[in-house]
Amino acid sequence: MQSGSINYLAVVVSAVVYWVIGALWFSPAVFGKIWMKGIGKTQEQLKEGFSYMAFVWSFIWSFIAAYGIARFLVWTGGNSIGDGFVIGLLAGISFVIAPFVINNLFERRSKSLLVINALYHVVGLIVSGLIIGAWR
Repeated sequence: MQSGSINYLAVVVSAVVYWVIGALWFSPAVFGKIWMKGIGKTQEQLKEGFSYMAFVWSFIWSFIAAYGIARFLVWTGGNSIGDGFVIGLLAGISFVIAPFVINNLFERRSKSLLVINALYHVVGLIVSGLIIGAWR
């Protein structure tokens, strides 16, 4: 692969993995129960308002995030798992944790909700960086 090109297969795989991480992350077996408490909803309430489009859109946005990581790797000349890790971590800190914390200062939601929501995306971005970096 040329150093300036994006491996779209890696982006698609990253998006799928990011999406699966979310499905597991917010499941009752992992952080789902704490998350539901943080948003003030029960599992029954979430089922009532269920829409498959939420899953479709979450995958689309996971793809956009993975594409952004791939573009950052191209722009920086990153071509390894280590570079992918650094780009994913920096994106997570800069573009997820910072704005989530700013919002939380005013929304005053629980810290556990902040941590669950923010770290899901940080982990997703890091894993995307690892996958895309490995395929560069």
